[in-house]
Amino acid sequence: MQGFESRLSSKISWPLFFCFLVGCSEQKKVSISIKNSDPDLVSGMVVAPGIKEGKIIAPLEDAWRRIDPKEDGWDSEVFNEIATKKLKNLSKIMKESNLITEKDLQGIQGNDYTGNFLRPRVLEEVYRNDEFIVKKGNIEKGTKVQLKDSINDLLSIFDVSPQRIAFKLYRIDQKDSDIENNKDVFKGRVLVNISGSSAASLCQINSEWETLWTLSDESFKLNGINVLSYEQVARAETKKHKLFVDITSSVFGNDEAYRKQFLRSTDHWRSRIARDFGLDVVANHGIAFGDVNGDRLDDMYVCQQGGLPNRLFIRQTDGTLKDFTESSNTGWLDYCASALILDFDNDGDRDIAISQNFKILFMDNLGNAKFELALGLGTHAQTFSISAADYDNDGDLDIFLCGYNPPASLESESGVMGEPMPYHDAKNGGKNKMLRNDGDWNFTEVTEESGLNQNNDRFSFASSWHDYDRDGDLDLYVANDYGRNNLYQNNGGKFVDVAKELGVEDMSAGMSVSWGDYNRDGFPDLYVSNMFSSAGNRITYQRQFKSGVDSNLLSDFRRHARGNSLFQAVSGKSFKDVSEAVNVTMGRWAWGSRFADIDNDGWLDILVANGFITAPDSGDL
Repeated sequence: MQGFESRLSSKISWPLFFCFLVGCSEQKKVSISIKNSDPDLVSGMVVAPGIKEGKIIAPLEDAWRRIDPKEDGWDSEVFNEIATKKLKNLSKIMKESNLITEKDLQGIQGNDYTGNFLRPRVLEEVYRNDEFIVKKGNIEKGTKVQLKDSINDLLSIFDVSPQRIAFKLYRIDQKDSDIENNKDVFKGRVLVNISGSSAASLCQINSEWETLWTLSDESFKLNGINVLSYEQVARAETKKHKLFVDITSSVFGNDEAYRKQFLRSTDHWRSRIARDFGLDVVANHGIAFGDVNGDRLDDMYVCQQGGLPNRLFIRQTDGTLKDFTESSNTGWLDYCASALILDFDNDGDRDIAISQNFKILFMDNLGNAKFELALGLGTHAQTFSISAADYDNDGDLDIFLCGYNPPASLESESGVMGEPMPYHDAKNGGKNKMLRNDGDWNFTEVTEESGLNQNNDRFSFASSWHDYDRDGDLDLYVANDYGRNNLYQNNGGKFVDVAKELGVEDMSAGMSVSWGDYNRDGFPDLYVSNMFSSAGNRITYQRQFKSGVDSNLLSDFRRHARGNSLFQAVSGKSFKDVSEAVNVTMGRWAWGSRFADIDNDGWLDILVANGFITAPDSGDL
């Protein structure tokens, strides 16, 4: 089953993991009857030349074969492969046809299709500001409309073909088969996003459909659509332009590093640089902003894969960026995941801290963006991100290191092939590290004595400091992959993990955290980005998934695939999970998120950076 499992690192074969996830039940063939000649049925995995003739290592052979859901008894995923392909074909038709006809829908629509309009006749304006207008409505029941007519009506709000149409099938229910007519019946919930330009402005449709599919001896056909929700977002009539414009190429211009390095994919470099240099398929690398030369313009430091140098770009007065890597002495070639541009030695200029695999480096700014290595320290784990704050209120910046992968010497304790165990609540990750700044480039580890060693066994991705309880010292939230998060309450320099007590453990795939007062009640709220997995939502709701396990454990797996979380502060003393109530869970594969007032209306919005590995197989993007 592709997608839900693929967040595992490249060290483990995800087919083997899937066997663990679904319980390695007894093998069985699918029960739904599909002709082998059906062109919509994916017939196994495409592998490199020679693989099929080769012998797969014994423990993986069965798991490798069972990648194909037909071989493993997963009717719902067989249906998903076919229905997803049908929906992709439908989106292509909708973008390319000015007026859809019955002929266009051959192979997609069933003979017994019944449905209503896909767009409400009456829309109610629910929100308006200087930038956006949001309208919602309900579909009138009882009106029977042909599929071609309902689609043409839906697209009529755009003056040209939509720029983007996306369908995501995220929930599947297999109904009782229609034995009399030899038909298997499936229901599938589909998230719908359509965007383009209308006569008045730019417009986006966000909708959810419940689709009905039937299967005869030939193939699945779409035989009904029930619209569960409909939202229409448009730019205000006075705003004809997009809110954001991509200026990357103009900012970098003809910079050689941009053209020859940044525009190349990870796969490109993996085929040219030995893995021994630290090249990794996932490529968890961040950037840092800050003024390194005192001109009051923020500059940019880019962390890169092993074998490729980190890059320091100085911002010019015309807004462009110029590469100063060589002259600044900051072009580390080792695997570097994250960096901070801050004044660590209190001399008035900004230094650079860099997480470099199992080390933390401190680069002292000597003035005018010239750096030298001031200190390098080992860490307890491969560090994916770092954050800094004056936790002890002594006037200098201390630094917290998020440990992810444990050292190789400890991988034998980490379950199968050193991976997170159990997947949904792992406690075998690398240890975080707290360094107290004692001045003059002296840092002392205080992880244990500060209390930050409590529950310090997770796969930590990100951390953020904020005085959530407003007592004058900074508290720390840590977002952990594969399980529970931490909220360390600072009590005068001593920390206590209160995440469970305050209801913010958020047991999921934590990848980022952002503090902000979204409802303007004076108390900081908490937004955590996780993983919305359509595959996870489909699989974990099937009766055969983990059959017989405790209902709480089953809920934990479903929760893992739910998506992002918003915790509303309650008078600064506790938090309430309002994620689903305010509709902020669906951030896709959300690697990063941040509160920001993007439309200048005084209310904090949420920006989410999402996606997955860019490759020919875009399965769960």
